[in-house]
Amino acid sequence: MGRKRAAAPIELFRAAVGPILLLAAVLAGLVGCAPPSGPELVAPSVFYVSRDPHSTTELHVEEKQAAGVTVTFDAGDLKGIAIIKPAMDLCPVHLPVFHCKAQDGAPARGGNHQYFHLSPAEGTTAGDSAVLRYRVTSPGLPTVTGSSLIVIGKPALVVDAHPNRLDVDPGGSLAVSLTIRNTGDVPARGVALFMDTRDGLAPTDKHSNCRYRGSTSTWCRLPAADVVIPPGASYRLGAPEVLRAGRDATYPSVSFQAAALGTDYVPPDQPASQYRPGDGSALRLVPADARGAGTADRSSSELKVSVHNETDLVAAAGTAKGPIGSLATVRIGVRNDGPGALPASVRIEFTVPLGTTVVSSPYAFEREEELVDQDCRALAPDGTPLTAPSAKQPRARRYVCTARVGAVGATTTFPFTLRIDKDVAHHGGRVTVSDGEAGRPSHDATAANDTAKVAVAVWPGPSWATPGHYVAAAIVLAILVLAAALGAWRWKRSR
Repeated sequence: MGRKRAAAPIELFRAAVGPILLLAAVLAGLVGCAPPSGPELVAPSVFYVSRDPHSTTELHVEEKQAAGVTVTFDAGDLKGIAIIKPAMDLCPVHLPVFHCKAQDGAPARGGNHQYFHLSPAEGTTAGDSAVLRYRVTSPGLPTVTGSSLIVIGKPALVVDAHPNRLDVDPGGSLAVSLTIRNTGDVPARGVALFMDTRDGLAPTDKHSNCRYRGSTSTWCRLPAADVVIPPGASYRLGAPEVLRAGRDATYPSVSFQAAALGTDYVPPDQPASQYRPGDGSALRLVPADARGAGTADRSSSELKVSVHNETDLVAAAGTAKGPIGSLATVRIGVRNDGPGALPASVRIEFTVPLGTTVVSSPYAFEREEELVDQDCRALAPDGTPLTAPSAKQPRARRYVCTARVGAVGATTTFPFTLRIDKDVAHHGGRVTVSDGEAGRPSHDATAANDTAKVAVAVWPGPSWATPGHYVAAAIVLAILVLAAALGAWRWKRSR
């Protein structure tokens, strides 16, 4: 009776699972069969056309829910202002009105893309504008309309960043003042500002009109209602942007980039979904006086910060084990014992133990194909490389490897396969680590662990009696013992 009572709840649960799964399947089917909400048009609200007679500007228009979609372009207003031509011959242009249909085989929930080249008409001046209108239709779905304001001339925004300091303590902060200047020939009606921090810097505030991807990427959009920067004018941040350095930061950096809203990069849906809006005070741009206008001439500005931190580089070395004539793999490398991370290259020098010969060293076929340096290079006795940097490296007595150790606690190692030729009293193998970039030293104050010995443990036996074979033999023996024990147990039960 006790077993029946215990089984009753289980049986009830099993009986309930079937209807629940059936209901879930029906609901999933209904959702899957739901009609699409309608076509969606993705096109810039403002599009700037370069006045350079030797260049053209590419307009990109996308229709989502592309199956059976037709886009009608009304370019009548562009006459005398801009010239429009197909960029990829996917949709012929017949003025003043032309039609583009979704490409054959375009997925119903995918997107159809149209590309056009725009150039200014003869006699136009900066600021001349016209409207390009769109009408999107699809059988059984609502019609969608839209437009782009085509402006002759381009705003060109350059940024100039000035920190209140360029060196901080771990966990300390700095304030960055930023000026944006329009060197173009038309006003920037709205601004997109991007900020990317690396290697331990992070913003202390998250503005309500900005979106953030973790603590490394910031994307702020200030529409024309908030800011318009005329040609030749400059605007600055209403308050300096405060950034904080992590406890393990050593060489962090921050970069700023600005663009007019009509030409800024808008991430696709999937990347955009990774950004989260801030909840702090709004970021503001205010007019800058002539003294604070800055002299930058680039659309981006990068600041490199030095943190009063140090990195303890520790040499890592393995031991070659086996009998004479066997092959043994040793890993050599470096470990970061902190307290600071090191976003820089580290030099690892490997001296091969006496009595051994290198059979293979780290090699990536793809690097040789693409003419990219191999991680480890073979050296002559005088320290010069023995062969091309991307080629497979020959046998040598010395190698130098380049590694990026990165975060605190991280270890980077490289495998070398050695043949144990003979047993000698002093093997002499060692690994020595040191800074690899003069501009980014580790400030390693513990020199005692910068060198480690690569030992060779030789034991008697045939050349095949390597640690790997012993491990395999131990596994096989354990399986045989287990099988014997199981067989004996079954034999006793059968008796």
